[in-house]
This record gives sequence, C-alpha cells and structure tokens, in this order.
Amino acid sequence: MKRASLIMNPISGTDEPNPMKLPDILAALETEDIRADLAFTKPDESPSLLAQRAVEEGYDMVIVGGGDGTVSEVAKGMIHAPIPLGIVPIGTYNNIARSLNLPTDLAQACQVIAQGQIKSIDVGQAHNGEDHYFFEAAGVGLDAALFPLGEEVKGGQWGRMLQALRLTLDYQPQHLQIELDRPWAEATIRLPRRKRFLRRQLLTRKEFQIKALLIVIANGPYYGTGFTVAPNASMDNGLLTISIYRKFSKWELLRHFWSISRGQYRYNPKIETYQVAKVRLTSSAKLPVHIDGRQIGELPVTFQVVKQALKVLVPPSEVG
Repeated sequence: MKRASLIMNPISGTDEPNPMKLPDILAALETEDIRADLAFTKPDESPSLLAQRAVEEGYDMVIVGGGDGTVSEVAKGMIHAPIPLGIVPIGTYNNIARSLNLPTDLAQACQVIAQGQIKSIDVGQAHNGEDHYFFEAAGVGLDAALFPLGEEVKGGQWGRMLQALRLTLDYQPQHLQIELDRPWAEATIRLPRRKRFLRRQLLTRKEFQIKALLIVIANGPYYGTGFTVAPNASMDNGLLTISIYRKFSKWELLRHFWSISRGQYRYNPKIETYQVAKVRLTSSAKLPVHIDGRQIGELPVTFQVVKQALKVLVPPSEVG
C-alpha cells in the first residue's frame, strides 16, 4: 500500500463543504491501495510547508484536494521534490487540472493518482528582488488592477462588478519596454495583419517599446475564472506564452473576455502572441503585477520558466 499525505482545503468549491467530500475521497484512495494521512490547510500554516514536511517524512506522494489556490500553494512546496503530486480537483474552476486534462470526478481523479504516470511540468517564476512561482499565469496592467476586485466578486460581493466596469472604462494604455530572450521573429507566434510587414525590420531585435492595456504571461491555457487566455500555452514545452493586448477599445476588451470566460476561445486578431523562456518588462509608470491572482508589486519584473520543476500524476495519455 502506498503512503500519501492528503492536504485539503476545507472551503474550496461552491457545491458543498469539502469535509463532506472527504469520506468519498478516502474511500476512493483506499480502493486504489493508497493510505492517506489527512492534513487540512489552516490560515496560520502555509500549505507549501505542509507539502515540504510530507516530502521530508518520506511519503510516496503528496495529494492535494482543493481549487487552484490550494493546488498552487501545495505545489510550491513540491518544486524539485523527488516525489509526485496528485491532484483531486474540487475547486470552482480547476484551471490547473484542466490544463493537465485531469478528471473532476472524485473516483476517476483518485484512479489517475494510483494508476497514472509521473509527468514533469514547467513552473513560471517572477523575479522582482525575490522569486515568486506561478502555475497558471501572471498579468501586468489592467489585468492586475482588476484581479483584487474579481476575487471579491467571486466571494459574493457583487457590488464590486460596477467598480470593476468603471475601472476598465477609465484605464488607459500604458507604455512598456519588453526584453525577450530571443530574436523577435523567432519568438513570434501570432501578429495582427497590420504588423506583419514589419517582420523583416525586426528579425534580430530582442527589445521593443509598446503601448498596451495589459499583458498576460501564461504557463498554461487557463487562468482566473476559467478564461481560455492562452490556447497555445503548454505546461511542458519549456516556454511561457506572452499575450499583448494593444489596440483594443474597452468594449472590445470586455467582449473578448466575456467570450473566453466560459472556457472557450475565440481568436482575436488584435492580440500579439510570443513564446519565450524569459522576458523582462519595465515601465516608467507604476504598473501592478499579479501572479495567479496574487499581487506581488509593480514593474520591473523578470518572468522566466523553470523547466520540468514539478512532478505530477496524470493520465497515461498525457505522457509522451
């Protein structure tokens, strides 16, 4: 029988309290010959420390039950660990699980943990004097300014929606400088038609100035409230996907995010897309930055991918 440390958030999800799901999870794990020792997350104890302690105590694996916030916090304690992380996705959006094609059914998720294969995935890192890890995406500009309000709306404070709309309509594009780790043409995935004639002039450039409403730096396809923000992103290709929102009107931006808010993606020709292993963003303006919805300060920030930093248990079809 394999020994696992099961770390759970008792308040993830919206349909029922997680303690009510616990007997089903434990029974499903036991059916798969996994003995799980339970640890609930607490406000005064970091989930990443619980994971680190489990690694030190010699468990065969760490299992996390919760939403994206809990999964990412536990995963931070598993970076470069010799044992894998199993995920039972019982949150509201489960973006990380979706990016890995993990089932949301409890029994099926436990079956993957028992019978799946170990896959090493990438982790995003933001450096602004200290290192911050992210698994979904980071954002700069309007995106980061809106995230605190979005979390309050998610928590039931619906009155904040009007404030978020007002902030969106008032926000102005900001000047930024982007420094890529490779020539511009090599990093480019998608450009608006109006810019394609510039390719020959910019083939070897790594730095350029832009004016944008927001920039998203994605490690996986989904983030936030289920947005399919970067369909080209992959958690195991050794690259971050950079999406730049430049020539958007406010209503175009609102329509775009509404269209991707239901897990679908509609290509918008105004989005510029690049893939790099490292990018540095600077600005003379005080532009806020978030990682996985958590504010970390303002620019300048260097973003880079930490390749194959986390071992996770996934369906066999996801390895190869």
